[in-house]
Amino acid sequence: MLVARGVLGAILLFLGRELNFLFAGVMAWLIAIRLTPLLPPEWPAWSDTAFTIGLGVLAAGITVINERVGYFLSGFLGGGYFLIEYYAPGVLTVPLLPFIVGGVIGSLIMGIFTEWALMVVSCLVGALYVTDLFRLSPTARTLIQAGLFIIGALTQVILMRMQKQSDR
Repeated sequence: MLVARGVLGAILLFLGRELNFLFAGVMAWLIAIRLTPLLPPEWPAWSDTAFTIGLGVLAAGITVINERVGYFLSGFLGGGYFLIEYYAPGVLTVPLLPFIVGGVIGSLIMGIFTEWALMVVSCLVGALYVTDLFRLSPTARTLIQAGLFIIGALTQVILMRMQKQSDR
């Protein structure tokens, strides 16, 4: 799973604005992983996997169907996930109040600033997941995350400008 998070992180780092549906799907998938302990124990073993994949596909589908709602959904899921990771890192539960507060704040920010906020958040998530692949000292981790964030953000801005120029 660590390698999958790293690969998804690299994709989000450089193509987050282009792949809003992937961002929403990944955030829903990560939240669903934290919700699996709440599923009934008498369900079959494959139901955990089906649940996580189903929530990820549902979030990605909503984002594909309506782009504007997709920004709000991505912001809600991203903000909620970040706040529960801050409040209870690595725990397989979802503290409800931090999730809702983070989700509302993220939804408002992403809904107002749309593409620019999506670029920033996807670069942050991408940089965090890529550096999770390596064992680094805290200082080195922070410096590499900052460098990856800057490189990813510049890449996304250049791609956005190239697209807007070709549309003219």
